[in-house]
Amino acid sequence: MKTRSTLTALAVLIQAGIVAPSALAGPGDLDLSFGGDGKVATNFTSGDDMAFGVAVQPDGKIVAVGSADFQNEFALARYTTDGSLDASFDADGKVTTSFTGDHDSAHDVAIQADGKIVAVGTAGFESYALARYESDGSLDSSFGGDGKVLSDLTGGRDVAYAVTIQANGKIVVAGRSAGARGRFAVARYESDGNLDPAFGGDGIVFTNFTSRDDHARDVAIYPNGKVVAAGRAGRAGGRFALARYESDGSLDTSFGGDGRVLTNFTSGDDYARGVAIQPNGRIVLAGGAARAGGRFALVRYESDGSLDASFGGDGKVLTNFTRGLDVALGIAIQSNRRIVAAGHAGGARLSPRNHKLAIARYRANGALDRSFSGDGKRGLDFTSGDDWAEDVAIQPDGKIIAA
Repeated sequence: MKTRSTLTALAVLIQAGIVAPSALAGPGDLDLSFGGDGKVATNFTSGDDMAFGVAVQPDGKIVAVGSADFQNEFALARYTTDGSLDASFDADGKVTTSFTGDHDSAHDVAIQADGKIVAVGTAGFESYALARYESDGSLDSSFGGDGKVLSDLTGGRDVAYAVTIQANGKIVVAGRSAGARGRFAVARYESDGNLDPAFGGDGIVFTNFTSRDDHARDVAIYPNGKVVAAGRAGRAGGRFALARYESDGSLDTSFGGDGRVLTNFTSGDDYARGVAIQPNGRIVLAGGAARAGGRFALVRYESDGSLDASFGGDGKVLTNFTRGLDVALGIAIQSNRRIVAAGHAGGARLSPRNHKLAIARYRANGALDRSFSGDGKRGLDFTSGDDWAEDVAIQPDGKIIAA
């Protein structure tokens, strides 16, 4: 389990426009109109509160989700564009939701076209847990009867890590099933919270890459309804794993021959944590390559699953921030095709302390974008302890939110 300082949910707003709004602010600079110094930290409890996912509403408000009091409740916070908590969201900008009261945690969030907010995660590490909220922060009783849905996929340790919304309002969730012998688990729900039987026959699709510990950490959807899920295959010596599904949940055999693609960066533990689809259909993954102390690792695929040689020369890009453990945990693509990855940098591998929140921006060819912070990279401290970004999103004006 990851350790955290006892302060998140947190958010950082970084100025990333092509043209700086003033002579003093440029791409990669903290946006001082956000929280006064570009950074906001929010406590829910006196315990360990952490943010895992972030999304930006069409009106520019920012929704961050995670857990409160060491993963005992779903926690949501909504911020206005200046970084203040939004008092129209449950009166104080914060909402907590309990499923079991023990190890309930939201890992990702998506905004529906009607403004409703969908948060997904786990309840007691035993079930996929989904909650849907009205725009005022109240639970939406049209979803699952009380705003909450639980799906026990296997009877083992089932954890949802990612969510996205289809154009028709159906909700696609990806994660892991059954613990150490886990598989990719992708589920699709109707807008009322029922599993969609048109997806895999019962709403759930499992995919093996290896005999143990395969899990999806992010999910994205093509305009034609195809679904891509990305994560890790295997334990020690793991690899980037990517699967693409037809809209009915069957593996898309036009992708990698059987719907699955594996990619190694090193002989160590390589793993993908984020996925994004470019407008041209190419797929970009971000994660970590564990050898040499760990590095940001990005890979881009053609629409058929082959590595895209126009990205980094061989489809893969590695980026060092420090001699410690540098890992990208989230990815987003700006409208100008720049690729943004966020995560953490530094700290000892076996004792992950004193990490900095880390952000890198890349050009379309995989080269670091040196117009961003001078060298394409930015590290930030909130505290003297362990700070990192679990997710990243782009505002309509091009500014970058890391949470």
